[in-house]
Amino acid sequence: MELNLYTNNSADNVVTKNITSLTTLHGTLRENCSIVDPVITVENINNAIAAVCNYAFIPQFARYYFVRNITLSGKLWIISMHVDVLASFQTPLKSLDAVIARNENRYNLYLQDGFFKTYQNPHVSIKQFPAGFTTHNYILAVAGAGGYTPTPSNLQAVNESDNIESEER
Repeated sequence: MELNLYTNNSADNVVTKNITSLTTLHGTLRENCSIVDPVITVENINNAIAAVCNYAFIPQFARYYFVRNITLSGKLWIISMHVDVLASFQTPLKSLDAVIARNENRYNLYLQDGFFKTYQNPHVSIKQFPAGFTTHNYILAVAGAGGYTPTPSNLQAVNESDNIESEER
């Protein structure tokens, strides 16, 4: 079995980590070991490495791990780890097509999100068609849920303002 020890300089929620290699240990597992939360007992780790080691990779498990605790028991070092799912499965994660509800750079106002505040303010705009109308009148109204919805009184006010503008010309 092989255990690669690193110093991780990235946040836990970053997919591609900025790691520095410290050492590689070789040995044999002598007892059962969890793949998600392994606890590995080793001998002969340099104290300086144990002080800065916070990340590991076990090729036989094909997973990266956060080193949560290193304790010394006599001559043995006990390394407690927890799987880093993002780094361990970064290739399949990066190849996924998905709708991302939240990220640090882009946002989608069409997805409901209680943390990103938006305001619903009605926007009413009246535009004259440059060529005018000859025999037909058209009304374009765009409304969303809870948006501005034209009523007969609103439409009457729009028609009256059109007449006033055309009379002033």
